[in-house]
Amino acid sequence: MIFTRDLRVDDNQALCAAAAEGPISCMFVMDDQIANASTASHRRQAFLQQCLDDLANSLDDLGASLEIARGNWSEQIQNRAHELQATNLHIADDYSSYAKRRLDHLGNWCASQNIEFQRHPGVTALPPGDIQPAGGGEYKVFTPYWRSWLTAPKRPPLGSPKTLRGIDAAHTSFIPQGSRRIEHSHTDLVGGETHGLERLKHWLRTGVHQYEEMRDTPSIDGTSLLSPYLHFGCISPLRLVELSRNVPGSEAFIRQVAWRDFYSQILNARPDASRQDYRNRGDEWDYDDDVYKSWVDGTTGFPLVDAGMRQLRAEGLMHNRLRMVTASCLIKNLHHDWRLGADYFMSQLIDGDVANNYLNWQWVAGTGTDNNPHRVLNPTTQAKRFDKDAKYIRRWIPELSDLSAADAVDPSIAVRQETGYPLPIVDHHESIEIFKGRRLANASKKPS
Repeated sequence: MIFTRDLRVDDNQALCAAAAEGPISCMFVMDDQIANASTASHRRQAFLQQCLDDLANSLDDLGASLEIARGNWSEQIQNRAHELQATNLHIADDYSSYAKRRLDHLGNWCASQNIEFQRHPGVTALPPGDIQPAGGGEYKVFTPYWRSWLTAPKRPPLGSPKTLRGIDAAHTSFIPQGSRRIEHSHTDLVGGETHGLERLKHWLRTGVHQYEEMRDTPSIDGTSLLSPYLHFGCISPLRLVELSRNVPGSEAFIRQVAWRDFYSQILNARPDASRQDYRNRGDEWDYDDDVYKSWVDGTTGFPLVDAGMRQLRAEGLMHNRLRMVTASCLIKNLHHDWRLGADYFMSQLIDGDVANNYLNWQWVAGTGTDNNPHRVLNPTTQAKRFDKDAKYIRRWIPELSDLSAADAVDPSIAVRQETGYPLPIVDHHESIEIFKGRRLANASKKPS
């Protein structure tokens, strides 16, 4: 059994299938190519280690051990399979270009060794391809996908195995105990299935009924903070849907799970969409290191944008509304390539997920699945709408913390001079007109 992004024992189809065939060896490989990538996040790595520790404890209770190796992913698995003289290898299917390449490579090797290689669902509630539009292929727009997703038959979730016949293996940790703490100030996120299920059940009791009303207000705890657990598969998305389905007010929350599945089926059909425009708009980008650094550092002079970027750096988290606002600023105000922003987010986020992160950036850029490629999120208007009392802004921008809400949301030149908070790096309306003009000009150059 090879664990990847399914770090749980509940509703783990691959684990159950492996357990049904005889003595089982459970393995996770710290893939050097992922761990050493420029987009690797030390907070995500620490959260992952907590997930693995929790999984090891759960497997131990069932009678098996978790072996953790590090290095070349395929080589480590092949070496272990040789040692065990394995006859079957079970793993969860996945959909990014890198995940698909390494799964295909391992599958070809298994075929050459007469090892049965089985890929199981488990990363999504509904596997890509289970529903398709009338013309085939992937759904390119969310709303019709959502309608089909709601009514599509889904497999029944599986319970955890009652017991496992484990093959002894040492549970090895690679991150020193002292570095496993997730550094953030206002959340109590701890990685692992145990903590993820506790958070889910608490959320369904106390928070989900207000989700539709509260989810866009960044200053309150109006979201579940379950995304890191879903990314690493500590919670089965199918189990989440099942537990949420009959809870009053849960439809808007379940819809977010469908968005995850929607992006996975996009990525499955177009693995290059994590690096290439899903819909090419012919954009030409600026690459100004000083401008980009001002965005990263939260010194653009747009308070809501700067608050979001400072939260990201401090906590490895950012409210979803702010993810869209900060992305819109980088792309449509500062005219920088969406890939730069998406890569920076991945280098910081605890819940950094290839499908969700990169395709959400494309949605904001207008190169993805949004039907309105010219959509703009005005940072001042967004602040007045979703942070009108400036609680979020004043929390993350100390320079503005003692101001009235109106002055913090939209500081005057005099206020900026007095507090030392910078002027906007660009004029919002002028920069948007430049962006739209460029896009229209580039679109006219494309062959018909």
